[in-house]
This record gives sequence, structure tokens and C-alpha cells, in this order.
Amino acid sequence: MERLSILLIEDVMIIAKEIKATLEKGDYASVTIALAPDEARKFFVSQTFDLIISDINLNADIDGIDLVQELCTSYKVPIVYLTAYTDESTVRKAEGSLPFAYLLKPYNVNQLKLTINLAMLNAEKESQNVRYNEKNVELLESLTRREREILFSLASGKMSKEVADILNIATATVEKHKQNIKEKLSLTTLGELINFAVSTKTISMD
Repeated sequence: MERLSILLIEDVMIIAKEIKATLEKGDYASVTIALAPDEARKFFVSQTFDLIISDINLNADIDGIDLVQELCTSYKVPIVYLTAYTDESTVRKAEGSLPFAYLLKPYNVNQLKLTINLAMLNAEKESQNVRYNEKNVELLESLTRREREILFSLASGKMSKEVADILNIATATVEKHKQNIKEKLSLTTLGELINFAVSTKTISMD
């Protein structure tokens, strides 16, 4: 993958600097930090970016989702949202900025890069006119809220134990839910889970 140009929208400077340092190691990406919505707007119109990473809660008069959707009226780029929440209303709202992915806090370097790579893959498939699979969207509705949370987390590259820790449940419970998800969706492998998430345009890398 060529070096990515990323716009990072994060209102906490120490977090923004940590993400920038992480992604610029090994020439993986060039990261421009916007600490406030007005900065993000200025950078987005004056530069060309391959991807936006945005915290959902910006402690401003606009949240990260609304800001990104505003920016992408100029040109569309893949989005990675950073959030501590997996509630359905947040996910549904984020769906308006397709293609997107989201990463649950806390996360590590590998999860962040995996999420970015999956978001770029999602965008590539979008550009190749991979059709949104309405049947799979209907299947998604057959899952419980907890099963959707686990599907999104697993599809983003998290291990069962990490998902368990984030959701404050037992690893065995995650495995049980994972088995139920596979049965309901007629899937057998993690790769199929990721492809399913892509096809519904709600890939969550958390």
C-alpha cells in the first residue's frame, strides 16, 4: 500500500499526537491533525486526503459524524470513526457517510492499522461498484443487538478475548454469540464475516 494521506480530527491534542506518531512510523501515512471542526474544514478544502479518522465526540457544536458528512459533500473518502460507543443509533447515523468503519476505544496499533486497511478495502470495493447487498442487510436485522456488536468487533480484527473485555462479558459468551451469528448468517469463517460486514456497508473495525 502506498503512503496514505490522512486527516485526523481529534480534539484532544495528546491523543492526536499519539495517533500521528503511530501512523507515521515506517512511512505508513502522513497525518494532518485538526483539533476543531473549523480546522478540519480548512484542511479538507486545501488538501487531498485518502482517508479521514474522526473521533465522534469532538466537544463542539457538531459531532464527528455530522462534520464528516459535511466535508464529504466535496469529495468522498473512506472514514474511520473513533468511539467508545457501539449503540445502534450511533452506528445507524454513521452509515450516512459510506464507506465507513469504526474503531472501539481502547485499541492498539495493529487494530488501528487493520481498521484503516479494511476501510480502504471497503472504499475500493465501492469504487468498483460492488453492490450493496439488500438481502444481507435483512439478515443483519435478524441478529440481536449484542450479536451485531460482536459481529462488528470481530470483523474489525478484534480477538474474542478483546471483545469480551470491551463488552464486559465472558470470552465463552463471545464464542457462543459468534457461533450463533455464523449459524444465522450461514457463515463458517472470519473472512466470511468480514465480507458480510462489507456487503452491508457497516463494516466495523473496531
